[in-house]
Amino acid sequence: MIDLNFSALLSSRICHDLVGPIGALSNGIELMELEDDPAMATDALDLLKMSANNASNRLKFLRLVFGASGGDAMPLAVSEARSAALAFYEDQRLDLDWPLADGPDPAKSRVRLLLNLIMSAAFGMVRGGTLSVHLSDTEVRLTAVHERAQLSDEVCSALLGTRQAATVEDARIIEAFHAALLAEAEGIRIQVTNSPGQFVISAA
Repeated sequence: MIDLNFSALLSSRICHDLVGPIGALSNGIELMELEDDPAMATDALDLLKMSANNASNRLKFLRLVFGASGGDAMPLAVSEARSAALAFYEDQRLDLDWPLADGPDPAKSRVRLLLNLIMSAAFGMVRGGTLSVHLSDTEVRLTAVHERAQLSDEVCSALLGTRQAATVEDARIIEAFHAALLAEAEGIRIQVTNSPGQFVISAA
């Protein structure tokens, strides 16, 4: 049975991440139409370029996080996922520490799980900090470090599968439910450890 609330929250989450840069594009176009000053027109063009790049980066990342083109059994280059994540969080206070490891790329489903977990972890790092990423054939592990880093009970319960999406109204944490669904489909167990100034999300 299709969970309509989950679908609605997922759509809202994507729109939330795209409305900013797309709105800036609209503002830049309006500014160019109204301005006769060449200097202001140049500023408006710069705004358009920056907003278009931001929107493109967000679309690329969200497509990898929530999309399923090609099927989950197909490989997804970790380098592509890493580049998309770094670009997505480039203008935010989150420092994403994701070293590339040697070896073959894992299945797309494993990389998508990691990306959903990154988004879930970022929700607990609104004050910034460092998020260290580890991905191997047997484990996904994220370590968040900041004096204010804290993963909420709502996100934890979503990741651990103890709460259903039908009971949630906040679209900003829908990726935690998506991560739990991806993990369940792969027979993977998610664990969360919260401690002062740090939390760890692992899936093995």
